[in-house]
Amino acid sequence: MNTETLIDEMKLRNFSEKTVKAYLYYNEIFLKFIDKSPKEVSGQDIKLYLLHLINRKKSSSTVNLAHNALAFYYGKILRKNLKNVPFQKREQREREVPTQDEIIKLLEVTRNLKHRLMISLLYASGVRVSELVNIKQNHVDFERRLLTIKQGKGNKDRITILSDLVIFEMKNYLNTRPYNSDYIFASHKGHITTRTVEEVINAARRKANISKNITPHSLRHSFATHHMESGTRAEYIQKMLGHKDIRTTKIYERVSTKLLEEIKSPHDRMKVRV
Repeated sequence: MNTETLIDEMKLRNFSEKTVKAYLYYNEIFLKFIDKSPKEVSGQDIKLYLLHLINRKKSSSTVNLAHNALAFYYGKILRKNLKNVPFQKREQREREVPTQDEIIKLLEVTRNLKHRLMISLLYASGVRVSELVNIKQNHVDFERRLLTIKQGKGNKDRITILSDLVIFEMKNYLNTRPYNSDYIFASHKGHITTRTVEEVINAARRKANISKNITPHSLRHSFATHHMESGTRAEYIQKMLGHKDIRTTKIYERVSTKLLEEIKSPHDRMKVRV
């Protein structure tokens, strides 16, 4: 495989660093699996590898990511015919969304101001963890309670909201930290890593004795789901989350169960003698 050509083609299309790493990984693993040169690879070979992933119980999103990686190199760059290689239909799974009570517990057991602000900001704004670590002070409009996400997913800027409480926490943290930096969550290398945020939330979850798997991304799910439950229009939630397609945002209508709890079953209206 011509790795340099693959990387150059992805750079020309302005693929994210995460996508570049993933596409390189799956192309390299695929060649080891199939044990052929790229010129010898056929659509059938790609089918065999994808079936291998399926047999190993990989999720549909993982299988489709591998498919996209291989289709990009062999289909778009090497011009091979891959039309007969189908994508998997994604599983429809109910997401475990942290409740407000669970988020309160996370905050109550987190005494470190910096760590507490991480959790608060993820839930208050709905940002991705990769966006959180890149937030700078000049991205925050403290007066209007707005946050500008610079070059988020898809290399697009967008604006989302903040809460009065998170503004208070942010000012408090910035005034008490012992050093100055443009980044809200600074480190000696510039800003903290996404792994650091994940570890902070996992530690808080264990300390709060919450069995549910809570991650930075599940706090983003909570932001969207709780907005849906309170009646915020899907188009506004789409804008704040940075979704390209409104259908992605409307998934949270299905996730939300609070509205279902308020619907009375027709069985309740039956008068049955006991």
